[in-house]
Amino acid sequence: MILSCLAWPARLIGTALLVGIGYVGWVNRAEVRRWVHRATAEPAPRPDDTVTPSELRSRAEARLDSLARGRADSVVLTPREVATIVVAEVERRAVGVADSIIVELLDGGVSIRAQVDAARLPKGALGPLAEWMSGREALAVQGPLVLRRLGTAEWRVDQVTIRGLPLPRGLWERMLTLVIPGASGTLSFPVDRWITGIRVTPAGAVLFGGPAERVR
Repeated sequence: MILSCLAWPARLIGTALLVGIGYVGWVNRAEVRRWVHRATAEPAPRPDDTVTPSELRSRAEARLDSLARGRADSVVLTPREVATIVVAEVERRAVGVADSIIVELLDGGVSIRAQVDAARLPKGALGPLAEWMSGREALAVQGPLVLRRLGTAEWRVDQVTIRGLPLPRGLWERMLTLVIPGASGTLSFPVDRWITGIRVTPAGAVLFGGPAERVR
C-alpha cells in the first residue's frame, strides 16, 4: 500500500514532465524540425567537378532508384550527371562519327555540341554541304526535351548549326539521321514508366515519379 501510494506521485510527475516536454516541443516545433532534418539528412554530395564520370553515373542511378522505389516524389540530376548519361548514349549511337561531345541544359531543352568527322559519313549524305564541309566540323544540335507519354520521352530537334551557322531543316534532318540513326527531327527513346514528368532547366533536370509500375 505504501509503495502504491508513492507510485502515484511518481506517475503524476512523469506525466507532467511528458506534457511539459510535449508543450515545449510544440512551441518550438519549427526549430525541432530543422534539428531533425540536420540530424537525418544525407551528407552533401561532392561538387561535380571533383567527381569522375563513373561516380556521376552511380550518383544519378542512386537518385533514380530512390524515385523508382517511392522514397522520393522527384529528384534533380545535375547538368554534369545528365551530360554523363547523354554522352554515353550519343557515343554508342554515333560510333566513330562524333566525339568531343558537350551537353548543355537549356530552359526546357538540351543542346549537344560535338566534333563530327564528315569523312566518316556515307557518301552523298551531306548533299550540297559536301562542297564546304571536309574533315572535322563543329556541329551543334538543340531542341526541347519532353515526356511524350508514360514510357517514352522525346528530344524534338529544332536547330542545327555547323561552324555556328544555322542550317535549313531540309538539310540537317537527313544529316542528323546519319549521325544519330533514327533521330530525324525527333529522337524518341524509352524511359521507365514510373517517371511521370520531366522539367529541364540550366540548373538541372527534374524528374517526377508516380505510382505507375514503380519498383517494389
